[in-house]
Amino acid sequence: MDTHKIGINEAFLVKRKLKLSGLKEQNLEELNAEIQLIRGIDTVGFDSTPERMQVSYDASITSIDSILQVLKQHSVEPKKGWWNQYKLGWDRQIDQNVRDNAKHVPHCCSKPPPGH
Repeated sequence: MDTHKIGINEAFLVKRKLKLSGLKEQNLEELNAEIQLIRGIDTVGFDSTPERMQVSYDASITSIDSILQVLKQHSVEPKKGWWNQYKLGWDRQIDQNVRDNAKHVPHCCSKPPPGH
């Protein structure tokens, strides 16, 4: 069984691998510490040689865009290739779906949902 940070709901946990440009060995520690401060982040890992980042977070609390915002403050951006941009769009859509599902209040007993 994996252990997660307090407040992380495993049902809404997503894992992302990002290809980055502008990642430097000197700012890895500071960047890692700043991303760890984002509410909902579970784990963060960097590999500066191929400029990659692995991150897992509770998508009901945070999103890929909040992580990208911190990266941009350090002049680090996702690679511009079409596949990487396609994956980012997909990640944003999944984050939105998780947030919507987290807000959903189920109904039962063959009753119509409230408001119908």
